Amino acid sequence: MRRSIDQFWQQIVGLFSRTSETSLYYIVEDANWSTDWDGHYITKGVSEQFDLDAQITTFPSKARGQIIHYGSLWSFVAGINSKINRRNGIVTTIFHGNRDTALPALAEGVELLIAHADQNDRIVTSCSIMQKRLVSWGIPADKVVCIPLGVDTEIFKPTASKEQEDLRVQLGIPRDAFVIGSFQKDGNGWEEGLTPKLIKGPDIFLKVIEQVTRQHKVFVLLSGPARGYVKQGLEKMGVPYYHEFLDNYLDIVPLYHCLDAYLVPSREEGGPKGILEALATGVPLVSTRVGLAPDVIDDGANGLLADLEDVDQLAKHISNLIKNAELGRRLVTAGLETIPAYDWNNIARQYYEGVYKPLLDEIEK
Repeated sequence: MRRSIDQFWQQIVGLFSRTSETSLYYIVEDANWSTDWDGHYITKGVSEQFDLDAQITTFPSKARGQIIHYGSLWSFVAGINSKINRRNGIVTTIFHGNRDTALPALAEGVELLIAHADQNDRIVTSCSIMQKRLVSWGIPADKVVCIPLGVDTEIFKPTASKEQEDLRVQLGIPRDAFVIGSFQKDGNGWEEGLTPKLIKGPDIFLKVIEQVTRQHKVFVLLSGPARGYVKQGLEKMGVPYYHEFLDNYLDIVPLYHCLDAYLVPSREEGGPKGILEALATGVPLVSTRVGLAPDVIDDGANGLLADLEDVDQLAKHISNLIKNAELGRRLVTAGLETIPAYDWNNIARQYYEGVYKPLLDEIEK
């Protein structure tokens, strides 16, 4: 894992002097965010499978006649009207955002993308919900491409039950507790996060836990920054929990191995990656119909879905998993059959065949 981290950051801090040889520059924000990892896996995948010279960078000022892929909405906003947008093929990824209901900053970013859509040759989004929105907002359908997020199946994979038991003991989790996981940032800011980031549904999460604990003994396992709102709520309810914020994203795998269920209560998402990571590590998934969930999950087959803000249905799904171990086993088996399609190598292939190769062909004409 450490080697992967070192290689990743070596890519980011490079000066990229080989401009004439590079076909694809993937722009990241250099903050060790989830989107930076997308760039790592996508460029690695297209380089290894298709011999495409692809690199990640924060801004390739001298690029000409190549592909510039802005890896997030904010990367594109920072580069609006840049000269490189006129002399290269331009791709932008946007994960989520509703121009009608988003907070002001995100809504402004979405409006800027729409207003400057002509600076893009392709706009990529990770879920069909967002794909439909972009087209409904007037962006030409042939410019919008839906390619899901991916997961590294060499790293995110199930573990033996004995190892799971040992990990739980190390974290002080009672043997008879049902462990519910949530590993995403759901508080505003980067400090304690005492103010909820409502699109992530931390209030929904707490309401679900409150319902489930009326009849069942649960333990909540948390990771990610700014979890103060949820932690305070759990403490008020007297629900035991463990929270660990990891510097190394890949260290999260053992936490998945401690879970009996992973809960996604969000109101708005482009992913989250937790959907794919839960399936890949053999954890039953319960989620609202948000982001990737409707595209990946066949409700009742490889996961359990509920409508947005449907606390009762989410709690019912968790309770059913607690009462019916066979249900969980069926979901895990089906989830493991689902996940190979979302391995980053397959996602990189979709980027090459659906975005980069056609765009390079256009540039070379």
